[in-house]
Amino acid sequence: MADVEWIDNIKRIVIQAIEAGDPCDVIPGTVVSESPVEIRISEKIVLFPSQILIPDQLKDHNRMMNIPGVGEVTVLVKGEIKAGKKVLLLQKRGGQQYVVIGTW
Repeated sequence: MADVEWIDNIKRIVIQAIEAGDPCDVIPGTVVSESPVEIRISEKIVLFPSQILIPDQLKDHNRMMNIPGVGEVTVLVKGEIKAGKKVLLLQKRGGQQYVVIGTW
C-alpha cells in the first residue's frame, strides 16, 4: 500500500511541476461585437464580457498630455477593439478568464 501512495505522490508532484511551467495558453480570436465586447475563439466558442479582461490601452480612454505652448490637455485615445479585428488572448490555465494582449 505504501508503494501506491508513493507513486500517487510522485504523479501529483509531476503534474504540479508541468502546470507551473506552463501557466497559460495563447489563443487567437476575432472581435464579433464591440459593445458589449464579444470575441470568437473557435467556430463554437464566443467569449462574453465577464470572461474578457481588456487593458486600458486597447479601449477608448482619456489621457492627459502636456503640449508645449498649449499646456495640459485631455485627449480621447481611441481603442483597438473593433468588430472584425483579430486579437491575441492569454487564457488562464484551468479557468475561463482571458486577457487581450494585442490586436492585428
